[in-house]
Amino acid sequence: MDPDAMAGLLAESRRREAWLLASNEITATLLASDGTEDELRLIAAHAREVAGAPFAAIALPDEDQPGVLVFHVVVGVERLEGATISVEGTASGLVYSSGEAYLIDQYGDAAASWQGDDGDVSPGDLKGLGSAAIVPLKAGTDTLGVLLLCRRREEPLFGPADLELLRNFAAHAALALRYATARADQQRLVVFEDRDRIARDLHDLVIQRVFATGMALEAAAAIVPVDPDDASARIRQAVDDLDETIQEIRTTVFALQAPPEESLRSQVLEAANYATTVLGFPPSVRFLGPVDTTVSPTTCEQLLPVLREALSNVARHAQASAVAVEIAAGEDLLLRVIDNGVGMPSGGRRSGVANMAVRARRLGGTFNTVPANPGTELRWRVPLR
Repeated sequence: MDPDAMAGLLAESRRREAWLLASNEITATLLASDGTEDELRLIAAHAREVAGAPFAAIALPDEDQPGVLVFHVVVGVERLEGATISVEGTASGLVYSSGEAYLIDQYGDAAASWQGDDGDVSPGDLKGLGSAAIVPLKAGTDTLGVLLLCRRREEPLFGPADLELLRNFAAHAALALRYATARADQQRLVVFEDRDRIARDLHDLVIQRVFATGMALEAAAAIVPVDPDDASARIRQAVDDLDETIQEIRTTVFALQAPPEESLRSQVLEAANYATTVLGFPPSVRFLGPVDTTVSPTTCEQLLPVLREALSNVARHAQASAVAVEIAAGEDLLLRVIDNGVGMPSGGRRSGVANMAVRARRLGGTFNTVPANPGTELRWRVPLR
């Protein structure tokens, strides 16, 4: 075979391998993400790098203006990011509306001519742009947007082979992006449904408790002339019940307001749920105070490992049949883990307990364990302010 032909085949093989690798990397990244604009930038950057193009952009339809595309991501000429163009009468608009890829030899001249003075992109911004390949981001029959790659005037032209490779890359990226977005929507729906359930349960609980407290106060009022001491005790108990009800309402409201991916409450519940397998039973979990709004990420990073270690220790050593977890946020953050087991072992390794103490000291806090009769109570306390 002719050496030049051999070199051409080798270059073509390497180019296809590079595009395939880029497609696999993009797909893996998007399937682990939520379909945000960072992923769009990653798609454009990968395409630009593999194609050897100095300019890459992704345009999506404007949700507020039908018939308009917005360049959400522009790599190489960042000042064009956010620019809008019309679908009608532009090269990118033609690709978006038709779903077919398109090659242009002198993109700067063609884009300036097609767009005229109607868009945000001026002819001066397009000066110097040469060969361009524009492909649709198609997920099935839907076109999500367009991917544009452009070289300078003095650089080699894109060819049909380049266009085909770019089209396959864009199709993989679009499908992965659609899947990631759909999965994120599904996760948000699950969260909303769960919050709606919590709100209903809280509504029912509050009504029952307030009704019971009202009856207790009526009974106390009836016996005031007969037994004022008993009436006073009942009133104090009613006040305590109302305080507890108010505290539970506040805890739930804070949990509902906090973003689920940043919620300490959700992470604690996840840790408790995970520990259910090794414990053989679910721990009870209680929150007091605004744990989702007053606890910093730094404190969360220390608290969660302590909780996991505490539950793991109970599973390994305590022989317990019940564990209660309580997290209270006030002047300090207090984590209590109480089991009904056999107590702390007298011997054995203490590295886990030492680590809990170290994590408390890092934040200026304290750590100790006390007998719970039966069992053990762990107390991990750090300042919040």
